[in-house]
Amino acid sequence: MSMTPQEFVALMSQLNTQEKAFSLGTIQSGYSSGRPRVLFDGESVTSSKQYSYLSSYAPASNDRVLLANISGTYVILGKIV
Repeated sequence: MSMTPQEFVALMSQLNTQEKAFSLGTIQSGYSSGRPRVLFDGESVTSSKQYSYLSSYAPASNDRVLLANISGTYVILGKIV
């Protein structure tokens, strides 16, 4: 059984959790290598923490990304195009 994106978002919004399962953000301007810092949506300052990413994604400066909240930290899942 498949699920539409709208059904997925509705399901995720119904979860009873303290923290969001997913977040959106932008890779820091000027990023060139290593684990990137992220400017999370709704925030005005880039994170001081650097975030891991999936091996299938190659981070680039100013990429808009989807992050998953896993065990109290975030992992960058990939670029949103």
